[in-house]
Amino acid sequence: MERGLKILLVCITNKNYGDTIIADCTEYLLHKALGRADKTTKVLRYSIMSCDLHQIRYVDAVIFAGGGLIKYEHEDFCERISEIVDEAEKCDVPVFLNAMGVEGYDENDERCQRLKKALNSEAVKAVTIRDDFELFRKKYAYRKGLRVKPVFDTAVWADKVYREVPADSDVIGLNVARGDIFADYGAEGIDEEYMLAFWKDLTEKLTKRGVKWKIFTNGFDSDEKFAVKLCKMLGCEKMPQVGSARQLVRYLCGFKAVVAVRMHACITSCALGLPCVGLVWNDKLRMWGEKISTPDRYIEPDELNADKVLLMLDRAMFEGGKSAGAVSKMLAPLELKRFLWKECKPRGKKYEGQLADKIMEVGLGGIQHKYKAINNLNEMKRRLESGCTVFEADVRLTSDLKAVCVNSWSEKNLKMLGFEMNDQSRLGIPEKDFLSARYDGKYKTCSFEDVAKEFAVRGNVRLMIDIGIPPKEQHEALLKETAKILKATGLGKKRTMIRFQREKDIKLWNTLECDCTIVYFLKDSTDPVEREEYRNKAFAVCKKYGIDTISMVAQTYTDETAELLKDKKLKPVIFSCDKVGDAVEMIERGAYLVGSNFYSARYIKDLTT
Repeated sequence: MERGLKILLVCITNKNYGDTIIADCTEYLLHKALGRADKTTKVLRYSIMSCDLHQIRYVDAVIFAGGGLIKYEHEDFCERISEIVDEAEKCDVPVFLNAMGVEGYDENDERCQRLKKALNSEAVKAVTIRDDFELFRKKYAYRKGLRVKPVFDTAVWADKVYREVPADSDVIGLNVARGDIFADYGAEGIDEEYMLAFWKDLTEKLTKRGVKWKIFTNGFDSDEKFAVKLCKMLGCEKMPQVGSARQLVRYLCGFKAVVAVRMHACITSCALGLPCVGLVWNDKLRMWGEKISTPDRYIEPDELNADKVLLMLDRAMFEGGKSAGAVSKMLAPLELKRFLWKECKPRGKKYEGQLADKIMEVGLGGIQHKYKAINNLNEMKRRLESGCTVFEADVRLTSDLKAVCVNSWSEKNLKMLGFEMNDQSRLGIPEKDFLSARYDGKYKTCSFEDVAKEFAVRGNVRLMIDIGIPPKEQHEALLKETAKILKATGLGKKRTMIRFQREKDIKLWNTLECDCTIVYFLKDSTDPVEREEYRNKAFAVCKKYGIDTISMVAQTYTDETAELLKDKKLKPVIFSCDKVGDAVEMIERGAYLVGSNFYSARYIKDLTT
């Protein structure tokens, strides 16, 4: 196999960490298949819903990690697959669809037929199917030469990927999902009220037997909402919302057996050797049960009651866990290896010019395409270690006037931190409460002093501080506290920028004698007259205070604006570029820095060089 490949791994990115398990396992199999070429190969994860097709022109192969993607009635995966395949065909990039789940077919549905056309593109070299292979073979595949093979879901490799071992436990794990999931897939009479009653009956009967149980989810917010409601009704505590695929695997390893709604709670349990009973809300769960020769352990909607589940749970624990056989498991990695060796070669496509050096990590860096601007110190350190050099931190005051890194005291952020919005929330919460909180119960918060100290010991990195528009009561205190920390840590003008949106902030800052590069903000408007007023005011402020750097959102930075800024000798800093294609466009237009909520400078360097 040739070395130096760049592979775009298309993943489902959400808070259902079963999908992340699929991606992790597929990447593991990719690295194994690459052999000696692995050290020089870059595997770049691409969120299927990102619509960032510009990335495809730089890579040597596109591989879909797997999951229930071949469907058209639920979610928009059919559109995204079609767009990705069309772009790959234009760029002459080979495509491999790995361990796909197939849900339905309709000759008269335009979405289905567009998906069918894309799957038979000349760019698509092979498709492997995890469930409903016959439907795909008979209805979707028509192009002569398209390789189609049945395989197991790649999550059957979870035991090898995470190397977590089930403990000696006496607890049954109860994996719940949103209450209307059965009804949404056509199960009559099984609504949220039914599911609440079902879980109540099951837990009462387990308790009566003297069996311990715990309620958990795969991480989806809608599943968590149902779990909270259920646990409130039962008077028990649910397990904390999972924040990573590994945490979900560790949860499963803490059980003796599992009763699960979500498919990858079932598959991963089986991969770990745990007895599992699945509740069939979608045909894919039934097909999984049939594939591992335990169809009786997957309960159909018309048999969904506590007694039936307990009967199957007893049988599963007596017989033991069942998963894919050793030989059957090898089908997916063998097909991946065949594709890599036969269809892939380095194309040598790269971006001619500097790109990664102009990327700024907004909010200290987004996490997994799921969280943006949460100012997480661990993510910042991870990006620093990977070579990222320009960061933006959001700085606000707590209610007791301490500088911390938080995007705002909005209702959304407070909820993620575990607090309710009230009349005083606009002034924040106490520092002690903030620093002990976790976003969604898992990602640590940090003080601005912690961030400044980290940057102070790294001589080759720069930091931009964004204070937003401080409340009147905290305006002076925020600027003074920020200046005090910068002076104490020794971050000077060459290392630090601070972004202001009002002239009065600049006036006050200049009295504090803190040597920073000031960046002013250019507002925009759809009204031409108002837009002109904003521009004139911003240019006047920059001239008055000797400011040579100006920031704006991507929509503001048009060709016309770029020419104006060039004439004024102002360096533009562009925010909210969440696609590589948008970042490239802004940089080619003349941007000095481009802020991305998700893509790191390292990712863009690996992609484009």
